[in-house]
Amino acid sequence: MNRPHIHMTALRNWINDPNGFIYYKEEYHLFYQYFPYDTQWGTMHWGHVTSKDLLHFTHHPIALYPSKEFDKNGCFSGTALIKDDELYLYYTGVKYLKTNEENIHKPEGDDGFEACQALIVSKDGYTFDNIHDKCRVVAPIEDLTLGHKTHTRDPKVWKYKDTYIMALGSKFKKTGAEDFVGEVLFYTSKDGKNWAYKNRSYNEKIGNMWECPDIFDVDGRHMFIMSPEQIMYDEKNYPSHAVYTLVEFDEETCTMHVPDTYQYIDLGLDIYAPQTTVDKDGNRILIGWMRMPKAFEHEEWIGMMTLPRVIHIQDENVMFSIPEYINNEFKKEISCDEFTLDKPVRMQASLTAQGSINIGGYKLYVEDDKLIADRSDVFVDCDIKAVHFETPKLHGQYDIDAYIDNGIIEVFVNKGKYVITNVVYGLQPIISYEHVENISLVEMNA
Repeated sequence: MNRPHIHMTALRNWINDPNGFIYYKEEYHLFYQYFPYDTQWGTMHWGHVTSKDLLHFTHHPIALYPSKEFDKNGCFSGTALIKDDELYLYYTGVKYLKTNEENIHKPEGDDGFEACQALIVSKDGYTFDNIHDKCRVVAPIEDLTLGHKTHTRDPKVWKYKDTYIMALGSKFKKTGAEDFVGEVLFYTSKDGKNWAYKNRSYNEKIGNMWECPDIFDVDGRHMFIMSPEQIMYDEKNYPSHAVYTLVEFDEETCTMHVPDTYQYIDLGLDIYAPQTTVDKDGNRILIGWMRMPKAFEHEEWIGMMTLPRVIHIQDENVMFSIPEYINNEFKKEISCDEFTLDKPVRMQASLTAQGSINIGGYKLYVEDDKLIADRSDVFVDCDIKAVHFETPKLHGQYDIDAYIDNGIIEVFVNKGKYVITNVVYGLQPIISYEHVENISLVEMNA
């Protein structure tokens, strides 16, 4: 199995969450959680790539690595902020309370470490002095009624008027309660370095820990993205998922109401810990980590990023699409007989109520007014058994816009009202279909 051509992967070993995703000095910087020694999770570093177009990536040396007492066991996820033409990286520093003698790269138990929030500043986006320029900006939380000493992490930082706001994922215990409640904590600062607690928001019906919070304005509405732990879709899938909801958020007071209902970022349920930024054209775009249960056979890497997705809101519906500057790179029209895995391919089609498409073993078909995705023929034997995915009822409209790139397929349904993205293994260079109208395939030149 070859790597995807245009989806970012590390040169080798483990990656997970996107970090510090930002457009800075006329190029995109994308950092990511990285364990440089193996194809499994371990002591977290920040890997680093840059790109002019979010299709071609240049790899750079590790940006952040453990170097202080407060982050000696890991540099967890965080965000980037441009201040005074410098790049501020906020991240969660991790310190194990007890070393696992059998594996120093993992803590003893789920609560076997403490977490603080830290900052490092770079003048150019490439140079990071891990020895001298790191500082702790938020200490570990000791009050369980406010947050959690271990599970408070993933700072998202932005500027509102003359104030900086930090959102942190956390969990807490109500007095007398047995279970934890997921929450987001808000801190504010005038200089980006000295922070004070401001407010909190939570909903007892959504998971027990809110990872990777992201709050932003798009098309005049506030959208809240997070990755709550323990909101299992079903017993076959991962126990935690990335979700979004539209919220009422007051940036003056950091007051936010999170409704009971939420939507999955992606109905393929492989995406986790997405992060957004504003691109060079002013679009709010999202990139997420694609969870892979196994490294590809004979490969020394695991994990990849999605293509960037533009977010828009139309009539209270959140819509996702691939940016036009990426779509414009798909130029060569091909037939199904000419389809190979040598280059990325964009497929557009309209299925009828009896329609089906088989993309090298990955099947899309309509059933009970829903679009179904089936990867049972292109998956691996592992703990994750989820191979069937579906949209809600589509009321007779089954238009797809799919991006096929070796080990990943992203399917945008009905102009991006729903998306199904899946990691696939052993995809074949064959396409067949039945009861499909207006099918077209366009190959990327490069």
